[in-house]
Amino acid sequence: MNIGSKKTLGILFTGLSLSLTALPFSGYAHLPATTTDGKSTVTSLAPMLQKATPAVVNISVEQEIPNPTAKNKEAVDSSADSQQAPLKSIGVGSGVIIDAAKGYIVTNAHIVRNQKVILVTLKDGRRYRGTLIGQTKGFDIAVIQIHANHLTVMPLGNSSKVNVGDFVVAVGSPFGLSQTVTSGVVSALNRSTPKIEGFQNFIQTDAPINPGNSGGALINMQGQFVGMNTAILAPSAGNIGIGFAIPSNMVDTVAQQLIKYGKVTPGLLGVIAQNLTPELAEAMDLKSDQGVVITEVVDNSPADEAGLKSEDVITKVDNTLINDSAQLHNLMGVTHPGTKIAVTVTRDGVEKALHATVGSPTAQVKQRIIPYLSGLRLQNFSDLEPNSKLIKGALVLDVTDTSAGALAGLVPGDIIVKANNHEIHSVKELITTANQAKKSLLLKVVRNNMNVFLVIQADH
Repeated sequence: MNIGSKKTLGILFTGLSLSLTALPFSGYAHLPATTTDGKSTVTSLAPMLQKATPAVVNISVEQEIPNPTAKNKEAVDSSADSQQAPLKSIGVGSGVIIDAAKGYIVTNAHIVRNQKVILVTLKDGRRYRGTLIGQTKGFDIAVIQIHANHLTVMPLGNSSKVNVGDFVVAVGSPFGLSQTVTSGVVSALNRSTPKIEGFQNFIQTDAPINPGNSGGALINMQGQFVGMNTAILAPSAGNIGIGFAIPSNMVDTVAQQLIKYGKVTPGLLGVIAQNLTPELAEAMDLKSDQGVVITEVVDNSPADEAGLKSEDVITKVDNTLINDSAQLHNLMGVTHPGTKIAVTVTRDGVEKALHATVGSPTAQVKQRIIPYLSGLRLQNFSDLEPNSKLIKGALVLDVTDTSAGALAGLVPGDIIVKANNHEIHSVKELITTANQAKKSLLLKVVRNNMNVFLVIQADH
C-alpha cells in the first residue's frame, strides 16, 4: 500500500504512538566520560548514567477524553442519556524525580491531562499509583506524587549555562521502551515555534527523541537535569533530529509553584517591549544591544508604579539578563503575583535599578456572561510579541479544554487583535464585541508573529 510521497513537517508531542518507524542512527564518538578496562581507555556514558537514570520513571495514564459529540458539561439535563460517556485512552510518557523525600515527579501536562489513573514505574521495576498535584497547560508542565522509599533524585542543572554544542543525553520511554538512552548535542537555544502553544523558550537538540519521551530528562555530561523533553519536529511519528526540551530552570520554577499553589498564576509587569536590535541600539547611543526597549507602560500597572518609562531599556530582572521580549514574557509568566523584583534599566545612558511588585492578571472574563468567551482567561495588553511591532489586544492566558474557544483553536499566548471586523485594544472591547455577536465570533489573533483567523461558535 502506497502511503504517499508528500511530507509535511509538524510538531509531535512525544507521548504514546501506535506505530514504529525505523530511524537513522545518530552517534558521537568523542563523549567525555571514560572507563578503563586495564588495557585501554574506552569512551562511555555508563558511569554517569548509572547515577542519573534511576531518577527517570515511566508514566502510563488512563485518560478520559471528552466526547466531542457530548453536550457541554455546564448544561443541566435530568435525562440519563443526555450526555455520552467520555472516551478512554492509555497514554505513555516519562517523568523525572525531583524530591525523593516527598515523592514529587515532574512530567509534561499533556501526558496527565484528563487523567483518571496514573501509574508510575521506577527503574527497579517498582510500580506506584501517582497523584496529580498540579498542572499548567501554558507551560506544559505537571507535578505528580508517589509514596515510596529509596527514591533517587537527579541533580538539577542550571539551564542558563547550557551552550550550543554541549553534549546531552535524552532518557525516557519512547514507544513505551523504558530507560532508553540516546545522545546528541544542543542544536540551538531559546527556540519557539508557532506549532506549539503557550510559553516557549525551548532547548533544541538532535538527540533522538520519540513518542513516549515526553516528560523525560535531557541530561548534561555531569549527570544533571537541564531540560524536560517535550516535542519533536517531524513529518510523522519518527525522529529527524529536531527535538525540543523545556529548560530545567523553567521546569523547577513552575514545579515549585504547582507544589505550593496547585496552579501557576502568571505575573504582570505592565510593559509592552520590543527587541533591541543593533541598529536601534546605535540610534539610541547605547553601548550594547542586549535588552528590550519599552514602547509603552500600562497606566497604574506595577511598572508604572515602579517608575518605568517608555524608551527605558530593560537589561536585567533580578539576576537574570534580558535578551528579548519573549524571554521577559516567559519570566513574568513564572513569577508569582506579589513577588518583589529588581528591574535594571538604561535611561539616557545611565543605568538605574528600580523595584516593582509583580501584579496579577486583570480584567478576567467571567465565563457565564458571554457564551463566546466561556472558559477563557484574558488580560489587557501584552509584551508577548517578540518583534518590533506594537500590539494591543486581549492576551489569552488560559483556555478550558472543552470550551468553545478551545474547539475554535485558541491557545494560551494568542493575542486577539480583531473580532467581527472590530479592532480590539483591550479585554473590555472584546467583551463588548462578543456581546453584540449573533451567530459566531470571527477572531484575528497574533500567534508567534503570524496572523491566524478563528471562528468561535456560541457555547450554549
